[in-house]
Parts: sequence; structure tokens; C-alpha cells
Amino acid sequence: MSELFKFFLNQREEFISLISEYVNFRSYNGEKDNINRFIDHLQNSFQMFRPDSMERKMTPVGDILIVDYFTQFSEKIVLLAHVDTVKVSDENPYAEIKDNVLYGNGAYDMKSGIALFYFILKAVFQGAFNIKKSLRIILNSDEESGSKYSKETIYEFSKDAKAVLIPEPSCKDGGVKVKRKAIGGIKIEIEGKAAHSGIEPEKGIDANRALAKLILKIDDIVKREGELIFNPGLIEGGVRTNVVSPFSILKAEVRSFSNDKIEKVFSEINEIKDVDRAKLKIKTSLEHPALEYNNKNKRLYNIARKIADEVNYNLPECFSGGASDGSSLSYNGVPVLDGLGIKGDGAHSLNEHIYIDDFPFRAYLLASLIERA
Repeated sequence: MSELFKFFLNQREEFISLISEYVNFRSYNGEKDNINRFIDHLQNSFQMFRPDSMERKMTPVGDILIVDYFTQFSEKIVLLAHVDTVKVSDENPYAEIKDNVLYGNGAYDMKSGIALFYFILKAVFQGAFNIKKSLRIILNSDEESGSKYSKETIYEFSKDAKAVLIPEPSCKDGGVKVKRKAIGGIKIEIEGKAAHSGIEPEKGIDANRALAKLILKIDDIVKREGELIFNPGLIEGGVRTNVVSPFSILKAEVRSFSNDKIEKVFSEINEIKDVDRAKLKIKTSLEHPALEYNNKNKRLYNIARKIADEVNYNLPECFSGGASDGSSLSYNGVPVLDGLGIKGDGAHSLNEHIYIDDFPFRAYLLASLIERA
């Protein structure tokens, strides 16, 4: 066992204290003041390691914190995490430990990842780890709502990185996420014509029936491509039970591990002009690109797997149906390795938790990736 691994083993009790402290900060997505209080606390914590620079970018939903260390080195590694969590209760979060499992909102997704950053810096400043790369930490405040306000800033501060390492939750088997699905948004407004449904229904154009047929038509398009999921999530329409519906609205999504397949499906959907004389107004958008297993990302995974093999730890590949900031970075050509977080389960639920004994390996893996990426 390396001295660095032993260092992290000896930090177990301090890790428990730190992650409990982080969990007990309320930072639900959209609660700007609470998020900024947590950012204040993190800024003070990282200040103790004497950064070369520290910057906060204000957004309407909370600040983005950017901290730079060891800027004398030309090669740059970015550590990216988010501070916002999904609200699952009106109560304030509280960390609780049972049988080496730590429960609490954000423990798994992904405050334990931020704690990993802290202990890597501690290892450097206590002489357990010698870093020869520039290190940038980015803490995002709106990832759980799609990074609407932070996406451009994250890319701007990551685009020249040799690697972006993201301790988003690992999969249940401890695997890292080498693929994530793209999320494509679809909004279709259907214009029909109202008529009395009892007296002269033939004079109407039923937008609701058109919508039903349209959903089946989109189903057929998606099935032809394969490996996609189409969900007609929100449906609105009609004015009264005795009136042929003059309008309907569909808000839906498609998901795929392939950006090309999403774009092809969008192209076919956009070619549909009308259904049974009802006119369509269609808007499609790639809300999150897929995290694809390209050569840049595969190189990082192969390094990670070798590191794990050296300490007899299984580190499989895994796929996720959800999106992360890593998806957008990878889509724009930045090398990314995602899902490096501590093993756990229950993200976005009252049962969210992490396995404390997985901390030393994850810290060692992340530190070793910084060194070898």
C-alpha cells in the first residue's frame, strides 16, 4: 500500500466530520442565499491551502466558486463539482451515521465529492502528495436544474484543461460513468378549430385527436432509430367537454446515448407539418448532449482502471440515463471522466447515503488521476 493511500486511510474520522458539516448546510437548488452561505464556508475552507487565485461569479441562483492552485505549471487539471442539492424535505438536512453508512441530503450527490477535493489539497500541504500540475476547482450552484446560469462559465474555465475530473455519484457497483444519455426537449403546439361536439362536430378540427396520433407517429420515428426513449410527459388541450378541441400542447423529451440519433429524430419530427388538418408549431432543442465514450474520455478511464488494479479495486465502466456538466464539456471537446464519487445510493431521496469505507480509495484514485492524466 502506498504512503498516499495510508494518508487517506488515516483521515477517516476527519472525513466523517467534514462531510457531516457539509451535509448540514442547507443548499437546496434555487435557494440562492443558502447556497451562497455554503459557498462562503467552502471559500474559507479552501483559503487555508493558500490558493493562487479565488474568484466568485454571481448568478441569479447562487455563486460559482473558482479556485486556482499551482499555476506555475502549464498542464491544468480541473476538479468540478456542484454545491446545490435536490430538495426532498421541508426540514433542514442533517447527517446521520449508521453502521459505517452516512445518510443525508447531498452526501452522495455530491458534497462528498467536494470533501475529496479538500483532502487532496490537505495531502499536498502535509507532504503526502507532490503535485506538478496546475489545479483548478470549480463549484457550480445550479447543476440540479440544468446549469442554465453556469454552463458557459464552466466551459470557459475548463476548455484548456488536460482533464476534467468529476466526482458525481459512482454507480452502485462503484463504476465510473463513461456514458450519459443526451436529453432532447420537444414542444409542439397544435392548432385545431373549435366546433360544438354535439351539433356540428364535422366543422371542427380536433387538436386533441391530432395530438394522440402525433404521439404514435413520434413513437414510430423513435423505434426506427432504436436505443432511444421518448416520453410524452406533459399534455394540455381542449376548452370544454362539448367543444371540439381548438388547441393542444405536447411537452416531451427523447433520450439517447448518441447525439447523432437525437439530431436525426429531431430532423424527422420537424418535417411533420400537420396531422388531420391540424397545424403544428414544433420546437426541438438539445438540452443536454450525450456523454459519449470517445478516445479522450476512454484514455482517462484506462488510467483510472490501472490505478484501481494496482490497489486491487474493481472499477467497471457504467452508463447513466441522467446528465451532468461533464456531458456538455465532453460534447465541446474537453476530456472528461465522470462518476468518480464515493459509493452510495439514494440520490435525490430521503434515503441518500454514502459508504464511509470507500473514502480512502476514492481520494487516492482522484489524486492519482491528477498526477497521471
